Amino acid sequence: MSNLNPNRLNLIYPVADMTLMKTNANATIAKIPVLATLTEEERASGGDINVDNKIFVDDTLNELITNGATLMPAWFNIPNLSNDVTFFNQSEELISLYSNIIVRLKDAQRIAGREALVNARKAYEQYKSAADAGVSGAQASYDKLKIRFDKSPGAPAQQIQ
Repeated sequence: MSNLNPNRLNLIYPVADMTLMKTNANATIAKIPVLATLTEEERASGGDINVDNKIFVDDTLNELITNGATLMPAWFNIPNLSNDVTFFNQSEELISLYSNIIVRLKDAQRIAGREALVNARKAYEQYKSAADAGVSGAQASYDKLKIRFDKSPGAPAQQIQ
């Protein structure tokens, strides 16, 4: 017999875990420089690093480290370029990590949401059956919940699955 109430997750985050996760996320946000934001126009303007540009930047930095001190003018700041490359690489690592977190959170949220909807629909059907049978108090709950499935003028009927 299959489980009539599937529940893959059946969990909540304890308050301490939620606090820790939010604290960690806020600590990460706090480490990103305030001025490290772009306007929509700046995001659309291009000039970003792609694979070819990244190879070029890395090759240039290597050349500057091995053969740049005497060839570059005094105003050219090799450590600034090195810091930019390092920060870019560190950010790439964090983006990968946080992207994985976002995907996993969204998947878990969808699973929980789907399970909640399935079970809410089952409860709705039970209220409907109880109201149809004349069980005391069931009609009020059924009437409150059936609004979700009432057909609005011009709107398609909602089906309960």
